Amino acid sequence: IPFPHSFHSSLTSMGLLPKEPKTGFNIHSADPLAKPFIFIRLVLISIWECIVAVISNVAPIGWCPYKNIDGQNILITGASNGLGRLIALKFAKYPEINLILWDRDEPGLKKVKEECETIGAKVFIFTVDMQKSADIKKTAQKVMKEIRRVDILIKNGGIGIGGNILEISEENVRKTFEVNTLSHFWMAKEFLPDMYDRNLGHIVTVASLGGIAVAPQDLTTYCSSKFASLALMEGLENESVCLGKTGVRFTTVCPAYFQTPLLDDLTTKTNTSVMTPEYVADHAVDAILRELRIVFIPRLHYAVYAFKGVLPRSVWSRGITTLARNSR
Repeated sequence: IPFPHSFHSSLTSMGLLPKEPKTGFNIHSADPLAKPFIFIRLVLISIWECIVAVISNVAPIGWCPYKNIDGQNILITGASNGLGRLIALKFAKYPEINLILWDRDEPGLKKVKEECETIGAKVFIFTVDMQKSADIKKTAQKVMKEIRRVDILIKNGGIGIGGNILEISEENVRKTFEVNTLSHFWMAKEFLPDMYDRNLGHIVTVASLGGIAVAPQDLTTYCSSKFASLALMEGLENESVCLGKTGVRFTTVCPAYFQTPLLDDLTTKTNTSVMTPEYVADHAVDAILRELRIVFIPRLHYAVYAFKGVLPRSVWSRGITTLARNSR
């Protein structure tokens, strides 16, 4: 982003602003004379990045430049079917890609392995129960020993269990959070250290629009787990900046309803339109290759993200319970 960085370089060369440390500026510990310039820099960069974000978010797929991923190692959880399978197939088309596929469905993994190898990718499969932290840790250590590094970690695995908060069992609440939230913590703890050492890597979470706006009924547990996964991604990015590890990127993908085995498990009563998994996979891969921070699918739902922050809670609740309630 040339404009704000040129402004910063000019201030630095004039001696009005110190050189930016690797961990970024902290206005609270800055020299008093530098504080106004740090604030001005923050405002200018923020305005510029907002403009870039708006253009980027409305641009058609393929319009913006993609990063080069040739020869990279890409780990995808929940890869035996649905969205995970489609993402794997799309990445398999890139030169010298190594796919590392995780799932508990071993027959499904073997089928996807064959499909990706037919396209030309090298594929490693691992049977993992994402409910078990020990299983995640053991498998991650095996990956690092055998394959050495993970360049892009795509945390796609998830489950959906419907029912209002008075109906859903404690077992299913814990299961939902173990897979949709806690497994993301354990994956980050296993693979982030190497990314930090190299100051290079990319972590992707497939969350949900339900992580921004809770559905009006039957999905409180599921949406709560997705809210937590979004908070984790935001926190990881903030921590990385404070540690000076800005070469590690983070992308959160938030699709609305789309046809997948997870939707079948979650609810069959939605009145909203349902996207195809192919449509979601195209936009998810596009977001990863452009290193977007957060992407909503379809893009219309960026409005949801914006309006929720400014509308009174009563207005928001009335609107979502009127327009998005499921049929009984």
